[in-house]
Amino acid sequence: MLLPTNRLTLIDAMRPPAGFGLESAMAVTFTLNLSALLAAPAAFALAGLRDTTGDASGSTPVELVHALRAHAHKLTVFSEAGGISLPPPSRAFAFLERAVVPVRAPGGGIVHPKVWVLRYQPSDDSRGGDPAAQCLRVLIASRNLTFDESWDTLLRLDQTPDTRGARLDGVGRLFRGLLDAAVGRVETEHADRVRLLSEALQDARFELPAGVDDLAIHLFGLGEASPPFPRDPERALIISPFLTDDFFGGVYPGRVDTLVSRQEALDGLQEGTLGSIQNKYVFDDGSPFEHAEPVGGRTQEDNGEHPGAAAPPAPSPADPGRPLVGVHAKVFAFETGDRIRLFVGSANATGPAFGGNVEILAELGGSVSDLGIDRLCGGDGEDHGLLSLFRDYHRVVVEDGNGNGVSILDRTRRRIARLPMVGVVEGTGEGDNEWAVTYRSDESVPAVEGVEIHCWPLTTPGNRRQVGTAGPFEARFETTLEALSSFLAFELTHESGEQTGFVVPVPLDGVPEHRIRRLVGVLIGNAERFLRYLVALLYDDSDQLDLQEVSRTLDRSVSDGTGSISFAVLERLLRTMRSDPRRLEGLHPLIADLRADDALPPGFAELWDAIYDVAIKCTCQKGANLP
Repeated sequence: MLLPTNRLTLIDAMRPPAGFGLESAMAVTFTLNLSALLAAPAAFALAGLRDTTGDASGSTPVELVHALRAHAHKLTVFSEAGGISLPPPSRAFAFLERAVVPVRAPGGGIVHPKVWVLRYQPSDDSRGGDPAAQCLRVLIASRNLTFDESWDTLLRLDQTPDTRGARLDGVGRLFRGLLDAAVGRVETEHADRVRLLSEALQDARFELPAGVDDLAIHLFGLGEASPPFPRDPERALIISPFLTDDFFGGVYPGRVDTLVSRQEALDGLQEGTLGSIQNKYVFDDGSPFEHAEPVGGRTQEDNGEHPGAAAPPAPSPADPGRPLVGVHAKVFAFETGDRIRLFVGSANATGPAFGGNVEILAELGGSVSDLGIDRLCGGDGEDHGLLSLFRDYHRVVVEDGNGNGVSILDRTRRRIARLPMVGVVEGTGEGDNEWAVTYRSDESVPAVEGVEIHCWPLTTPGNRRQVGTAGPFEARFETTLEALSSFLAFELTHESGEQTGFVVPVPLDGVPEHRIRRLVGVLIGNAERFLRYLVALLYDDSDQLDLQEVSRTLDRSVSDGTGSISFAVLERLLRTMRSDPRRLEGLHPLIADLRADDALPPGFAELWDAIYDVAIKCTCQKGANLP
């Protein structure tokens, strides 16, 4: 299950079973990339996407707009306050504004789990509202909701009618605890969603993965105090990208036969700790991670990059936008006799992971023959196993590049992200598109010597302005209706040249009801773009894309300016009507939504009605062949 050839992308894992669609979902991630979250609804709505997208002015493919609008309001995504990386601006982020809930760890550490709970319902309208027909899926990962290219684990658990299946009550406890850990106001829809999905988890049972005969969930930072690891195993393997001496001296003082990590993490351990471990390896998949560390070093598990000029400022070591490559999986494996206990999830082999952080580990029990360390590392005869990606560790003396500016930036970032903020939207003139948003907090932004602070609404980086630190925080920006944003971007720059950027979700009051309708029209763009994309939808090719490819489709251009699309649309609609009328039936909800938003080209609604009516008749005549 952890062999290198067993690849499962997050978007594959989220895609609904055949005949089902998303009913609701809740998730938690440490760091968050909004572009990655923007792509997630497409996984719920689309079996595949074509290479047809919006243009550089901000227009977005029609089907993706439809997917976002249909599913973004069904999401609750908890993220560590200060852990949302700063992305390029996109008006499509407006669909995600009500989905993100910033949280902080009650014990003073970080909120570090990476978990999804998804509930699907039958696509058939006659059964879609039947709770008995719904099904749950739980994903427990070591990867954040980002575009990192690191090696990770992903445990997928699907609901089963078998009463002997695993219970996942602990996952529900995690999300109920996150509600109490929220920073600022929590909308009622999020509280209701967490309550309903947590109750569903209490009653559900989940199918055990192959080779697993026992499964348990362990939470830390929300009540559980003691680590679940055995005291005296016969063999022990630990894979962790981050290490501290207090883990091996206090959290788990037992024997460790094999430890796999990163070069700098192993270099950071004391000689006595290293000497107590028999085999020490560096995970080496050929990536430049171990050999070309970005300027400023790395001290924490955060990720991202600064979009730059020829010589961009150096991002701080804990900037939420630093990319992670190499090993990022967390695996604890313990063998005793013919039994193995395997732990996967979010916790690193560090003291803070079990003493202040909010973490989750799934414990899988099974036989050594099925899940043992030798099979995991050595493969199964057809696969070389993880051992082929290990190289022997040799200690390297390195200088500590972690200056004071780094720690100051990262502390300041978290302090700002935890300020209770609200935003107020108001019209500023007689025109329908003259608006202003004022972001406020009763508390002041911390004043830090040598650090400049700037902020701007995420959609309008041209509004970037310096933030004062005297008195309560207040920043007012004039904008248009479609450029309103509840995501407030911050950038901190230290006099040393280091920099960090991040996003703070701010609840908005006073947003006009017709905002989304205006936004849909802007994102779809002109009639030619809509019709060209419709032609693409009517072809059969539907190559599946991964999460990052889905996001990239939001930014590439489709219009070639030929103006010859009208006949192509009519021809393709007529051919589809004759050859596959059910395909038009599947597109009808999209057209209906766009019609309600007055976003269809002039005359298209009447054309669609005429062709769709004939298609329905054809479908009824062929009803005997329908499933």
